[in-house]
Amino acid sequence: MSAVSPLDYDELESKGLLRYLNLDIPLHNVYDFIELSRNGIDKRALLHLAKTIDFDLSELAHVLHLSERTIQRYELKKKLSTEASAKALQLAKLYAKGENIFGDLDRFKRWMEHPNIALATRKPKELLDTTFGFQLLNEELVRIEHGIFA
Repeated sequence: MSAVSPLDYDELESKGLLRYLNLDIPLHNVYDFIELSRNGIDKRALLHLAKTIDFDLSELAHVLHLSERTIQRYELKKKLSTEASAKALQLAKLYAKGENIFGDLDRFKRWMEHPNIALATRKPKELLDTTFGFQLLNEELVRIEHGIFA
């Protein structure tokens, strides 16, 4: 099975991603995601994402590889770096994909919190601090979507 890129374009997931970030911009293809990452998302969008997916500041800082204090110091309109913006977009996209596959965001959030045999008994949420973790979770979601369980 080939790896699924965290930013492969899918219209339903893209709409979910935009809703999670409270953004109203057109995303037509992966290049739009690249441009959005380069331009940066602001703290307001990041906080909206955190609230939507039930992440506290500590969890968010861990995924974005920023300190909590750095995030706290940002003004609401301050843009995140390209790297932090890309991570936030990957996070929003993963949760949108999970909501789409599980049929309900709350069901997906519960799945993210429970140890999973297919993930070496780790909680899926624990894998969000690396690109490889995002890739692994995306691959696992594709298996679930197609009815392939460990």
